[in-house]
Parts: sequence; structure tokens; C-alpha cells
Amino acid sequence: MKTHRPNFVIAMAILIIWSLLPILWFVRMAFMNHAEIASFPPHILPSSFNLSSFVNIFGYDYKLADGTISSASGQAGQIELGLQNSVIVSVVVTLITMVIVVPLAYVFSRLDFKFKNVLLNAVLLAVAIPPVSTLIPFYTMYVQLGLVGTLPGLIIIDLTTTVPFVTWMLIGYFRNLPPIERLARIDGFSRLHTLVFLILPLARSGVAVSAIIAFLFAWNEFTFALVLVNGTPATTLPAAISGFLGQDPNPSQLAACILITIIPPALVAFFLQRHLAEMNIADPVR
Repeated sequence: MKTHRPNFVIAMAILIIWSLLPILWFVRMAFMNHAEIASFPPHILPSSFNLSSFVNIFGYDYKLADGTISSASGQAGQIELGLQNSVIVSVVVTLITMVIVVPLAYVFSRLDFKFKNVLLNAVLLAVAIPPVSTLIPFYTMYVQLGLVGTLPGLIIIDLTTTVPFVTWMLIGYFRNLPPIERLARIDGFSRLHTLVFLILPLARSGVAVSAIIAFLFAWNEFTFALVLVNGTPATTLPAAISGFLGQDPNPSQLAACILITIIPPALVAFFLQRHLAEMNIADPVR
């Protein structure tokens, strides 16, 4: 094992650099001006750090050190609206997902019933289907139902991704909990009381991680948002950011928006990394 350790360290170093380099590149761009971004060879660090891009994307001018004014972004309205809508959609999707998924995963993991494996395979199939493959059918249906450009429509379509995936995660977690149902029935607990007062306290760590992952799925969703709500009052932050790729792109403001977008996933990875190891999702069908 010791003879292979240097190779392992080198491989991990390459993986870390490969993962962090795009983020670090955007960080440097967010604090640079146009001349520094366009220069070649590229600057490793900005000559002077300033917050103009972060201020401009929220609709405010910024006075630079040399006295020039960095004007507010023309996309500021869409960014603010997108940020507001992303928070609303993510919170609502998370709440609805957990209300559906917790009892569903409990039933699949702890109870035996007819057609259990068939239904569970249907859940796993829903996880495996790429969301983009359902885009055209959903768009056609939404046009007929008048759900294009609406937050309820986006929430519904996000649930088609979060519900099966989070169910798949929690099934494996619930399987590893102590088999206390029989003792609970002897003490007079119903199935519902057992779930609410016994299982959920034991599974609070897994449920919390699953809820946050559902939030991140909704927060980062781009494909459906780009087609169904982009350019409407229901636009979300990922879709609104795509407006920076138009006729007058501003790389530093685009980088600032992207950094704001990745703050929630970064915080989750930092605070919940030790809890993620407790999630046993390797074999939900047993």
C-alpha cells in the first residue's frame, strides 16, 4: 500500500486542481476590469480588487479608485427577480418534496406489500431518465395548460426530478435504522405515530441532508427554467444569468453572478460533508 501512496496523492492533487480551477478562474474574473480580462497572457490576480461587478449586478453604480464610474448592469432587474424566484421555487420544492418523500421512502424501505419491487423500479427508472428527454412533452403540455412562464409550472416540473431522486436516497438510509416497528406496535403506536415520533428523530440527519439536496436540485435547475420561464416574471437565477451571454457580454459581471449562484452548494458541501457519509444509497433494491 505504501508504494502506491505517491501515485494516489498525485491523482488526488490533479482531481482537486481540475475541480477547483474553473471556480478560481471565475473568482479572479469577478474582481477584474475589462482590460485585465482581455489581456494576454492572462493576469493571475487582479491589479486591484474591487466590488464593482457585485454592486453593478444589483442595479447600482460603483465609483472606481481612478474616479471612473462602473455603471449598473442592464441585467440587474432580471438578476434580482431571478434570485427572488429561485429562493421561492427552491423552498417550495423542498417542502413539497419532503412531505411526499419521507412517508414514501419509509413505506418502500420498512414495509412489504404487493408489487413493491415493480413500483420501486419505476422510481429508479424516473431517476435514470435524463430531464432533457422530457422537455418537449412537458413544454407541449404546459402550453395547453397555460403553465409556461409561471412559478407553479416550474415547481411541478422540478418535483419530477427531486421526488424520485430523494426517495432513492432515503430508502437506503431508512433501511439501516433499528427495526423498532414491532416494539412500537406492542406499545400501541400506529404506523403514522411510529414514523413521526420514532423513525424521524432517528433519521433526522438523513432527512436534513435529503432536504438540502432537494433544495440544491431546484436551485441549480437550468434546462427547464431556460425553456419555460426565461424572460418572463417567473425567471430564475440560472436562467437570468444566461442573459449575460447576449450582444454586450460583461465577463466580470457574469463571473460575479456565477459566484453568487454557487454560494449555497459551497456552504452545503462545507457544513454537511460528514453527514453525507451516513447516506447509504448504493443498493436501494434489496
